[in-house]
Amino acid sequence: MSGFRTIVINKRAKLESLLGMLIIRSDKEERVYISEIETLIIESTAVAVTAALIVDLTEAGVNIVFCDRRHFPTSIFTPVHSHHSCAKNIREQINWDKDIQLTCWKKIIQEKIRQQAFALTVINKLKPASALNAMIEKVRDGDPDNFEGMAARLYFVHMFGEDFSRNTLRIENSALNYGYTLILSSFVREIVASGYITEIGIWHRRAENPYNLASDLMEPFRIIVDILVYEMPLNEEANFKHYMLKVLSSQIEIDGDRQSFVYAIRVYLRKVFRFLNGETDNILSINIVRDSQNEL
Repeated sequence: MSGFRTIVINKRAKLESLLGMLIIRSDKEERVYISEIETLIIESTAVAVTAALIVDLTEAGVNIVFCDRRHFPTSIFTPVHSHHSCAKNIREQINWDKDIQLTCWKKIIQEKIRQQAFALTVINKLKPASALNAMIEKVRDGDPDNFEGMAARLYFVHMFGEDFSRNTLRIENSALNYGYTLILSSFVREIVASGYITEIGIWHRRAENPYNLASDLMEPFRIIVDILVYEMPLNEEANFKHYMLKVLSSQIEIDGDRQSFVYAIRVYLRKVFRFLNGETDNILSINIVRDSQNEL
């Protein structure tokens, strides 16, 4: 899985596979080596995809995202088997110690709040950032006091204004939802590639959610999307989906090294799974990279 390109198909087309290439037949024919593709987003429902292409994309580890008629991500395509130890790993997952799972959730929430405090510091909201930092050490195993919810209420009103609500129809929420789904799709792919299943989470347990584990583990990465939406230029609002693709080219510092978005997820997941399997006591912290080359 060494691809680096994000391909978006947003108009009527037929997609085929030929000699290791994605063939895009539309107004004109275009060809892309499948080995170069990291994510394929099919935005239009007027797209025909051959079964041979799906097989070749999944064998190459390409992240495939399908969208609905409103052009919002609605499904993520994952292979049935993509890891040599998937049966062993799934047995371990089913038997993860309950206390370790609660501690893992605590650490995830602590890291999520730390990232939210960082985001507020970036936009010079230092007082609420300090209040968030003060919550971190108060989080207990399983977060029974719901510091995640308290932090979110404080965070979003200072990030997007006192009148902001995640339940309202506004451009910020549309952009947030789109960006979060891009992150979710990357976590789903990497979890499956690691030999685990996404249906069984450590905190999210909704029977109708096929991505419970990805929903759990992606939490600290959400602020990549939040900062992008906060800094979204007004002239980008009409085309926010294209703007939000910057999520996939983000740079993240993890374990002291700067990594691409996808590779950082892999490093992070390896440590999380080792923690859940009782092999380590720590989960890595992440740092979102902000510089002139890749401004978030």
